[in-house]
Amino acid sequence: MIEWNKRCRRDETDIAEHRTWKTKCGRYRVVEVNIKLGRYNDEHGNFLGYPVFYVAWRWRDAWKQLSEHRRLSAAQKQCEYFDQHGRTKPRYTKSAKAIKRGKAKRQARKEDHG
Repeated sequence: MIEWNKRCRRDETDIAEHRTWKTKCGRYRVVEVNIKLGRYNDEHGNFLGYPVFYVAWRWRDAWKQLSEHRRLSAAQKQCEYFDQHGRTKPRYTKSAKAIKRGKAKRQARKEDHG
């Protein structure tokens, strides 16, 4: 299991605010990106800006992006999965039941038409 530093490093540019959490080994990091552009509410109170998102990175000769997430914990889990398995975690997986259902539908369609 990866050990994460407790404190983040903050950076601010004209476009966005960044917070970066690094691992103690230095091979992984997660960056929170909060874009400043369009940060206001419309007349109904709906937020019109960009949502905050998290980017998981790994180091191998240079920083390479693993994935983007809506939560910090999900990005950290992606880094831990990559460290254990050497590949990114699949985003969407179908259950065995859904695969069987799709196969049954295809066979039924094939029998009706053929």
